[in-house]
Amino acid sequence: MKPITIPAMLLYILLSLFVVGGNASPWAITYPVFNSGMGCKDQGTISSEIGTIASKGFQGVRIYSATDCSGIQNVGSAARASGLWMVVTIYISNSGIGAAQAQVDAMLGWAQWDLVKFIVIGNEAVHNGYVSASELASFISSSRSKFQAANYWGPIGTAETVDVIQNNAGTLCGVMDVVSANIHPYYNTEITASGAGGFVSQQLSLLKSICPGKDAYNLETGWPTAGATNGAAVPGFSEQQQAISSIRSVADGNSVFLSFE
Repeated sequence: MKPITIPAMLLYILLSLFVVGGNASPWAITYPVFNSGMGCKDQGTISSEIGTIASKGFQGVRIYSATDCSGIQNVGSAARASGLWMVVTIYISNSGIGAAQAQVDAMLGWAQWDLVKFIVIGNEAVHNGYVSASELASFISSSRSKFQAANYWGPIGTAETVDVIQNNAGTLCGVMDVVSANIHPYYNTEITASGAGGFVSQQLSLLKSICPGKDAYNLETGWPTAGATNGAAVPGFSEQQQAISSIRSVADGNSVFLSFE
């Protein structure tokens, strides 16, 4: 897969917005296993960074692949030491489902289910054209059978854009234990930083209406500190602070925060 990297500077700028003892503990933050040079972080770095994340009150971390840089093993051991859980993604690339199966097998071999809050199968795989909705649904179902046979009984779902879930509700809702999507207010030209929370709240409500009876989760969200202006959406450090505060006010307990490159 193409590594998803977050520069350490931006990671810690985002973390600085979270103060222990303030609002309720934030749910989770994405964690990159690659360093700025696209190499794997060593165990000492991972343990230190996971410890910093825990010190800000986060309950868990999301990783984007079960196998990249031995993520489930290395991040898992650091998470256990810091009292955090993980949201683990089975990443589906343009190589398709066959290549992703190795990640399922790796998780079955690892099997430390007490650390796993949620298994996410695919990250915008349909949105990116890597698989069809029906192929994704079939892979979720077959993977669930294997995970349950290995005694994992937690939720299993996917991370798509809201429109993909909406346009494929008949195919996807039935195979997801919860309904989840990546919700980025910045990519909507009508949303300001201060309105980010309202947008996230509206999208979560929409997800619940698309798949009735299922809890809704925002698996990737945030606001950039730099980059191009997107209509009313303006990047910047103060804007990130406004956006994070706004999102936390409405969806702190079911959102995974991401810092942008």
